Amino acid sequence: MNTRSLHHQLRQRLDAGEWLPGQRMPSIRKLTAAVDFSYHDVVSAYAQLVSEGVLTASPGRGYFVATRSRQTSVIHEPECMAGDPLFKLLQGGQHYTKLGSGWLPPAWRDTELLAKAIRRTARLEQSSLAEYGDIQGYLPMRKQLCVHMKRLTRVDVRPNQLLTTLGATQGLDLVARLLIKPGDHVFVDEPGNGNLIKLIQLAGGHVVGIRRTQDGPDVEEMKTYLAGHKVKAFFCNSTFHNPTGSNISPHNAFSVLRLAVEHEFFVVEDDVYGDFSPAVRQTFAELDNLDRVIYIGSFSKCLSASLRVGFIACSHDLIEPLTRLKLLTCVAVPAFCERFVNTILSDGTYARHMNDVQQRLIRQQVQTQRLLIERGWQFEIAPQGGMFLWVYHPDLPDLQPLVRKLEQNKILLMPGSAFAVTRDYRRYARINCTHFSETLADHFNV
Repeated sequence: MNTRSLHHQLRQRLDAGEWLPGQRMPSIRKLTAAVDFSYHDVVSAYAQLVSEGVLTASPGRGYFVATRSRQTSVIHEPECMAGDPLFKLLQGGQHYTKLGSGWLPPAWRDTELLAKAIRRTARLEQSSLAEYGDIQGYLPMRKQLCVHMKRLTRVDVRPNQLLTTLGATQGLDLVARLLIKPGDHVFVDEPGNGNLIKLIQLAGGHVVGIRRTQDGPDVEEMKTYLAGHKVKAFFCNSTFHNPTGSNISPHNAFSVLRLAVEHEFFVVEDDVYGDFSPAVRQTFAELDNLDRVIYIGSFSKCLSASLRVGFIACSHDLIEPLTRLKLLTCVAVPAFCERFVNTILSDGTYARHMNDVQQRLIRQQVQTQRLLIERGWQFEIAPQGGMFLWVYHPDLPDLQPLVRKLEQNKILLMPGSAFAVTRDYRRYARINCTHFSETLADHFNV
């Protein structure tokens, strides 16, 4: 028997109503034991049903029957997604305080400094803004990116090793599509990026959460798993990890790369928060010279979420297949966005903007930590900078009631469950310190 026939069987049983909308499906292990198929077959069939909209994947909980049929899921998508915490944050109006968000407040981004750069770019580049642009990315900007990376990460990269993307999300998606085949085992940080977990699952990957410690991923946990399994890749943050705000240490980075070489898996380094660091930061890419490391960066977090300019830096062997995948999905990043980034990198505007952001972040981190600690909140992993705090309160075993109460007061948090693979994070939440204030602090009295 093959994966296709299992998919067909499951689809028939679902159509017959054996499992009802919203009902949890049998676990992968349970289904493997019940039918004459391999673990790989079950993972692949579930992944296909998720991609078709028949099932939904909930990190840490399993697979569930979609509440609407495939035919109507697109039409009613907002209704179906209304319970998703990220969807609430993205769609919530201006009357909400988006305390769980992953972006800077508008006042931090909508500055006159950047407005002048926008006007200057529009004036100087207007003749080329109606074209598609270079599929691989605007060459002058790629040259500036090489200088930028060398200065802040010590990574020595050439323009032909860079591919621009519609933000880091598309970069992660392209890499996942290229590397992962159905059934492949893939490491991720846990807690970690919930959207990334879903992208890997959509590619058919079996997601394995590796506990995040103070100085990076738990290397011993990785070793134990690698002793019995083949792993294709490890997707991770290095600087100001989402959601804990921790950094990777040099020793930890060396240890992970040693495992990557020994066991022949890729390290996909998501460094979208790295530019928040006022100092040169530790990266996997620096130690590896883009051999087994694929580096992903973005300007969306530091400038504007609507400025969809990210990039992938990798070996020459991977650039061509990634470019082909990009051509199939979006052709090119909007020309204006790429030329704007080129402008601010080349004339020093970006450096001046980030210096201001970095100083404000330091002040906000100190203030937010103080206000929360005064109210009994704690950090299992001490944040080392950036936007995020991963918080819990010893008297609250489940934060969901507090999350609901805050929502009634027009305050949106990101619950810990959104960052889980298999671990239970009900007592945790992610807080974006740039949206925190003394007024909001009173809502966190326990």
